[in-house]
Amino acid sequence: MSKALFKEALKKFPKEQQAALLETIESAETLFPHSERVIAWGMPTLRIGEDNLCHVMGFKNHNSLFPSSGSIASQLKKDLAKFKVSKGTIQFDAELAFPKPLLKKILLARLDQINGSYPKKNGLFIEYYKNGGIKAKGKYKGSQMHAKWEFFRQDGSLMRAGEFNNGKQCGTWVTYDAKGKKVKETKFK
Repeated sequence: MSKALFKEALKKFPKEQQAALLETIESAETLFPHSERVIAWGMPTLRIGEDNLCHVMGFKNHNSLFPSSGSIASQLKKDLAKFKVSKGTIQFDAELAFPKPLLKKILLARLDQINGSYPKKNGLFIEYYKNGGIKAKGKYKGSQMHAKWEFFRQDGSLMRAGEFNNGKQCGTWVTYDAKGKKVKETKFK
């Protein structure tokens, strides 16, 4: 999603408030360069894969950061003592961006929650690096790795891919260099 669409979603607010909201989301994007801009729940949102990382929105007398999880506020209660907090929102000054060090702490806690939510009931497993890029992606069958798996570097390049059959590597596994060139093939029975 383009930056223009976020600006469009925030245009009803005074310029200073828009700037504070955009600076907050841009700070989050700097921390998580693999995140994607979307509008979710009617708010500018950063998403990692299918999971919302955070939302921001302006209100009459304040801005709010929504870390997409009600438990973040209680988990970081001490750090958030100077903010007005409810279960799902952290209010901040309408004309100042959310403080970057605290934003980083909140979003890393959210990322830990996202990583901890896998594998899903359908077996899907994704693990993310601290920059929001995918580290590993595959499926589980029960407690065993199963079917196609891919492993990535922090820069997002594919490092290794192959299949598992009930926790054991099978078929041909391919290792790639950072430019995507195949450097090794290993065959498993």
